[in-house]
Parts: sequence; structure tokens; C-alpha cells
Amino acid sequence: MSLWGLLALFYIILAAASGGSAWFFLTHVLPGVVTGPDYIYLSWVVIGLVSLVLVCVAALFIALGRLIARPLHGLVAAMQAFAVSGTHTAIPVPHGAPHEMRALVGAFADMAQRIDTAHSHDAEISRVKSDFISTAAHQLRTPLTAIRWAIEALQKSGLTPDQTALVDNAVAKSKELVAIVGTLLDISSIESGKYQYKFAGVDLAKLAEGVARDFGHLANEKQVSLFFANDGKPVPPVRADEERITWILNNLVENAVRYTPAGGSVRVTLEASGDRVYLRVRDTGIGIPANERGNIFERFYRAGNAIAKENEGNGLGLYIARQIAVDHGGDLSFAANPEGPGTTFTLSIPVMH
Repeated sequence: MSLWGLLALFYIILAAASGGSAWFFLTHVLPGVVTGPDYIYLSWVVIGLVSLVLVCVAALFIALGRLIARPLHGLVAAMQAFAVSGTHTAIPVPHGAPHEMRALVGAFADMAQRIDTAHSHDAEISRVKSDFISTAAHQLRTPLTAIRWAIEALQKSGLTPDQTALVDNAVAKSKELVAIVGTLLDISSIESGKYQYKFAGVDLAKLAEGVARDFGHLANEKQVSLFFANDGKPVPPVRADEERITWILNNLVENAVRYTPAGGSVRVTLEASGDRVYLRVRDTGIGIPANERGNIFERFYRAGNAIAKENEGNGLGLYIARQIAVDHGGDLSFAANPEGPGTTFTLSIPVMH
């Protein structure tokens, strides 16, 4: 109920109580005291006094409503504008408004200012971090590439079996480092808005089937059943950058296979609904602990059970995947499987119009 409605209810109750009291006084009390012309005169006096009181109370309620309701409406509007777009809206407060109302409006204005300051501070820290990551990645890429080439050249020379094993391991690690540097550069490019997407109509069913096929070898090695389940219903093409969406699918499927114990399964499905296509990767793996689900899309974050199962990984894949999905006008989310172990990741992408 609004403030005006509450005041109106109070006024109706007061008017009913006053009218009832006046009626009882005029019909049961006053006739036993006076009669004739005096009764008529006093009756009109009582009715006039009750009417005057009700008019004064109505005026008081209207004034009170204006002094409280108007600032409250302004406060609600300002809070909504700040919540939606961070816009600061002036809140008019009448001079006669209660001190508490002025204090409330002032407290909100102070809170909004503090939030703006904290947000600006966090944005600056984030910018500095991104600049540092970008600079470091650029500085590292060239020497790492040179080192990798040198090690690969060393592979071709005559080495003993032990030396070959060491060099092969060094080559593998150097490739991992170069890949990490490339990932850091991707983060910097995406966060700064400099990454250029090549949007076109993409057949997500064909893409998902290909990714599932590509990871068949890894699934067999891990003794995990991996399959793409298409119910035969046509799925409209989505508006996407095929290379980047493939990157997301690779990340989701690879994670699902790696974190699913032997004997488990990974199921990739597609569903079109409204103006979006939903791709789901459901696994029967180790799942994500409830107390860590809020951080799973943070940069460099890996759940404790994931670290215990797989030492490899840098905690950047899901962060980048979600950023790419959002840049496509879609989203990437996850949920624990309602029945049985594991997790289901859902990628949504708008259809091509």
C-alpha cells in the first residue's frame, strides 16, 4: 500500500469513528440533557465541530503526505536510476520535510557517491592490471617464440634417448608458455574492446558435432563417453564469430572430459528457443563445490577439487569464454546436475536474423 493509501485509510477510520461518536452522542446522550430548540442548536454545533475537525485532519494528512510522499517518490526514482545506469538524480526535499527524511535522502546521496568512488577505484585497478598483463605478454612472446624455435631445432640434432626426452619435455612446456601468452593477449584485447569479431551465420550443430569428434581421442584415453546428441530438430544459424565460438566449445568439452572420472559421460546437446540457440555440455564429473560457484568465472580462479584432479590449467578459460559469449549478445552459465553428479554448462547465442 502506498503512503497516500495508508493516509486515506487512517482518515476513513478516523472519520467513521468521529461520525459514529457524534451519532451516539446526538441520539443517546444529548436528548437526555436538552430538548426542543436547544437540542437542535447543540446538534448543529456538534456536527459543525466534527466537520471542522475532519477538514483540519484532512488538510494535515495532505500536507504530511506532500512532505513525506514526494521525497520518497524522488528517492525511489533516484535509486532505480542509479541501480540501472549509475545515474545520479537530484531528489527534491520540501523545506518542511521531517529531519529523518532529509537524513535518509542525504544518506542515499552519500552512499551513491561512495559507490561511484569505489567503482572508479576498482576500474582504475582493473585497467592497470590489464595494461600490465598486455605489456608483459607482448614482452614475453618474442623471446619465448625464439626459445621454442631453438629447442625444436635441437630436437633434430643427434641426442641420446635421455636428452631427447628432456628436449621433448622442454618443447612441450615452451608451447604451453606461448599458448598462455596468447591467452593473456586475448584477455587484454577482449577487455579493451579491441578484439575484432567476424560475425556471420554459423551452423552451431555442425560446429558442436565437429568439436565432439575432435575430442573423441581424449575421451577414449580418459575412458569417458563423449557424444553429441541431436534430436533431429532443425536449429537456426546463429550470429557468431566461428573461430571464437569454436574456442568456447573446445574449452567446455575439454574441461568436461578432463574432470570426469573414468566410466563417466559427457553429453553435448542443442536446443532452439525464441531468438536464441542453447548449447549445453553436461558431464558426470567432479562438479563445482557450492562455496566456489560464485568465483568460477573469475580470472585465474580454479576450484579446489579441479586443482586436486588436474595440475594443468591457468583459470582463464571460463573467464574468456564468458566474455566472448557476452560480446556475442549471449551468455555462459552453469548449474549442478539436479540428478546425479556433475555440471551442465549452457552457452546461449542469438540466432541470425
